[in-house]
Amino acid sequence: MGRIPDEDVQRVRDATDVVSLISESVVLKKKGRLFWGLCPFHGEKTPSFKVDPGTQLWHCFGCGEGGDAFGYLMKTEHLDFPDAVRALADRASIEIREEGGEGVSRDRRERLVQACEEAARFYHRYLVGSRDAAAAAARDYLQGRGFGIDVAKRFTVGYAPGHGALCSHLAQAGFTAEEIVDANLGMRGERGLRDRFYERVMFPIHDLRGRTVGFGGRVLGDAEPKYLNTQETPIFHKSRNLYAIDVARNEMVVAKEAVVVEGYTDVIAMHEAGVKNAVATLGTALTSEHVKLLGRFAQRIVYLFDADAAGIRAADRAGDVSDLGLLPEVGEGYARSERFLSGRVELLVASVPEGKDPADLAESGGEEALRAVIAGAVPFLRFAIDRRIEAEDLSSAEGRARAIDAAAGVLASVKGSLLAQDYAQYVAGRLTTDYATVVAAMDRVQPAYGAQTTKRAEGAEGPSQTAAPRRRDPHYLAQREYVGLVARIPELRPKAQSLLAEGLVPDEGLHALLAAIIDAGGAVGTQLVSAVSTKDQGLANVLGEVVTQDDGEVDNEVAAVDLARRLKEFSVERLIIQGKARLNELDAVKDGDAYDDEFRRVTALQKQLDRLRSGESDGEQEDG
Repeated sequence: MGRIPDEDVQRVRDATDVVSLISESVVLKKKGRLFWGLCPFHGEKTPSFKVDPGTQLWHCFGCGEGGDAFGYLMKTEHLDFPDAVRALADRASIEIREEGGEGVSRDRRERLVQACEEAARFYHRYLVGSRDAAAAAARDYLQGRGFGIDVAKRFTVGYAPGHGALCSHLAQAGFTAEEIVDANLGMRGERGLRDRFYERVMFPIHDLRGRTVGFGGRVLGDAEPKYLNTQETPIFHKSRNLYAIDVARNEMVVAKEAVVVEGYTDVIAMHEAGVKNAVATLGTALTSEHVKLLGRFAQRIVYLFDADAAGIRAADRAGDVSDLGLLPEVGEGYARSERFLSGRVELLVASVPEGKDPADLAESGGEEALRAVIAGAVPFLRFAIDRRIEAEDLSSAEGRARAIDAAAGVLASVKGSLLAQDYAQYVAGRLTTDYATVVAAMDRVQPAYGAQTTKRAEGAEGPSQTAAPRRRDPHYLAQREYVGLVARIPELRPKAQSLLAEGLVPDEGLHALLAAIIDAGGAVGTQLVSAVSTKDQGLANVLGEVVTQDDGEVDNEVAAVDLARRLKEFSVERLIIQGKARLNELDAVKDGDAYDDEFRRVTALQKQLDRLRSGESDGEQEDG
């Protein structure tokens, strides 16, 4: 979606009374000019949650949470900032504009959603009400999986007859051919529009608000492909959406855990068995966007896979695309800020007994069997290491050597963390070798997951000696990308000078490199390398690593603005963390004035961070 203009955000803020908003979910009592209640974010018997109508801020002296109306909704509803603005705008009946984004207006998006909603109703009515043989076969298929009509109604399962039936229905409902095609419900052919899905059992895919944005279709019989999903559209993205996320989100919050499977019927069977915090990916492995989404509701993600070769490969791929930097155990070198997840998420894996899938297990063993398997989940790194070790012949010296290198590749992905040290000991014990041998292998092999670290030239000096974990730290990567962009585009250097002065490139090596680039004036290419090398050969070596080719597909000015915003986000986050640390050191009663001053400062910083996240102007940077 696009950026919400500053003035619209302010209109929503002005129209929202924080006391009225919070009173919808918390009983508040007025004492003096303040309102007090029991904190909704932690259990307490004595009210320590205050709401100030004058400042329109809220704060809990018990757990330390606080913020404005947007922050309250983000916390209670697990929304990001733009969605919180949209929700409060709806509450206040305010029409907001959205600029930029993916080039599709909000009204256009709404029409595509409406088309998908109407398609879902059409498919569902056809499944439950049609008397033709195809619909009956679809009902028989579902019944064979243990799903009667009542289950189909709960999950709005449907059937796509094809042969233009849906396109004709949507046209009669007032949707244009362009809208039908853009929603990927139909395709253009020589004879006009034809249905995208035909002769398939249809599973509607919803967004967090429960609106239909896409479909997964399962063919009856042996035709290929077995499953067909909606293609990428302005409202649907496979790497971001999850099947049943709308009905599972609240259960995830309660359980503090999300279970991810691969099949739509697996999810339905698990929900029907009582495991209602299950969702499914949409023909992809688990992605970083999925982890980010699930991390809004859960502290643990259990990837539940079939114990066949394909299932094991899919589980292993989760480590590559979901970014091991999200794991809580990887220490400071990988610490994700509160911008990404309110808390770091733990990724575990579990497999159902061989020869079964989660739906089979739900049918044969019910909730108890499912929960037993989920409870036996192991940390992802443990799974990845064990899988590689077990693939080798450990009875031979050559097999053990290969196993060491394979396991070390996994550890190299989290090199520099306490977790890597602990698992190095584990690998050494399993392979009857010493700790130093495993550590040496970690230095020698390429990481098994994530971005491949570039081996520095032998004898290189300066920032090129940066530890591997920092190459995966999002703050370091943003700095590195920005420096590379400035090195390639001289016009960005005046702005880079101000960012440097603000301290927004704190990495010592990259700070020095950016200063050298700026000092080189308008030099680029070999002239820039020459200018930098006269100052420091080590910096020149790193320059070659950070400069990327311009493929012409990226708007460099937009990229520079976005990177600068991200660097400011990291800076403000650091100030917030420092401020919260100071709040923890102060006594809310004895140091009342100082505590309130610091609280107001942190709240102001949080507002600044919210504006940065939404792409708004961040105003003046506060000093820390």
